[in-house]
Amino acid sequence: VDSFAGTVIHTARWDHDQDLTGKRVAVIGTGASAVQLIPEIAPIASDLTVFQRTPIWCFPKFDVPLPRLARWAMRLPAVSAVYRLISQAYVEVTFPLPAQYFTVYPLARWMQSVGRSYLRRQVRDPAVREQLTPRYAIGCKRPGFHNTYLSTFNRANVRLVTEPIDKITQEAVATADGANHEIDVLVLATGFKVLDSDAMPTFAVTGSQGLSLARFWDEHRLQAYEGVSVPGFPNMFSVMGPYGYVGSSYFALIEAQTHHILRCLQQARRRHATRVEVTEEANARYFAEMMRRRHRQVFWQDSCRLANSYYFDKNGDVALRPSTTFEAYRRSRRFNLDDYRFTG
Repeated sequence: VDSFAGTVIHTARWDHDQDLTGKRVAVIGTGASAVQLIPEIAPIASDLTVFQRTPIWCFPKFDVPLPRLARWAMRLPAVSAVYRLISQAYVEVTFPLPAQYFTVYPLARWMQSVGRSYLRRQVRDPAVREQLTPRYAIGCKRPGFHNTYLSTFNRANVRLVTEPIDKITQEAVATADGANHEIDVLVLATGFKVLDSDAMPTFAVTGSQGLSLARFWDEHRLQAYEGVSVPGFPNMFSVMGPYGYVGSSYFALIEAQTHHILRCLQQARRRHATRVEVTEEANARYFAEMMRRRHRQVFWQDSCRLANSYYFDKNGDVALRPSTTFEAYRRSRRFNLDDYRFTG
C-alpha cells in the first residue's frame, strides 16, 4: 500500500476533505463497512472497482420514516417498551438464533433462502450474482443489511473483481490474473482489530499479580466471567468482554452487563468492601460452560472455513456468547454474588 502514489483512505480514518467526484476509486473489502460506503461512492466516482475476497450475506433493511402519530406514540412508555421488544425479537431471529443455535433450529436455512432470493432480485448479471453468493452458512461472519448495496453492482461504472490481489503499484492494483486496475483513490475497507488481545481495551491493563490483561488472554485464551470480569484484575469490569456479546443489539447487552456491574458495586457497598474480584473457580466454570455450549453454534460447521471471519481469533476461538440476549439479560440479574470476593 505504501507504494501507491494516489490517495489512500482507511474506513476507520475517513478523510472527509477528499472529494471522490469523477475519480477512479477502488475499494478493497466487502464487509460491513464496505456495504455502507460502496453505494455512496458509486454514483459520484467515474469508475468504482470493488475487490472481494469473501462475499457477504446481505439482506434488506427495513428503514422507513415513522408517521407523526407513530412518533408521538413512541413517547408513551408502554408503546415504546412493546416496540423495543418486537425490535429485539426481530434482531434475535436474524442473527443470534440462526448462529448460536444453528444445530437446534432450522432458521439459518430459511435466512439463507431469503438472502439468495433477495440477491436474485437485486443483481441482474448472473455471473456477478454468482460472485456475490456466499459459500458459507449465515452467521459464520457478520451479515449486512442494506437496500442498495447489491443493486450497486448493476451500474455500468462498477466492477467486481474476485481475483486475488498480487500487489499494489504506484498507480494500480495488480491481481493474480495479470490485470492492472488503474485508480486514483484506494479505499481500504479491510476491517478492524476487534478480537485482538491488545485491543480490549486498547490501553495497557495490569492485574494485581503484575500480569497484563493482554498477556493473560494470550496465555489462557479470551475469557471473562459473564463477559464482565477476569480473575486477578480486581475492580475491573468490562462491557462486551469475551463471551459477553451474543451478536445482537449492543444496547440491550450494555444494559445487561451494566446491571451485572451495578449488582457487584451495590454488594460491595453493603459489605463496606473496596475490592471486588471474580473467583478463579467461577470464571473457570463459566468458561467451561461456554466451551460446552458452543457446539450448537454455526462457527464449527465446515463451511465457516470459507468465510474468512474476524469472529475467529488466533486460537480458533469465537468469543461470542452461545446464548440469546434474553438469557444474558436474565443472568445479569440472577448470577451468584458469591462468585465474587468482596474484601478491603
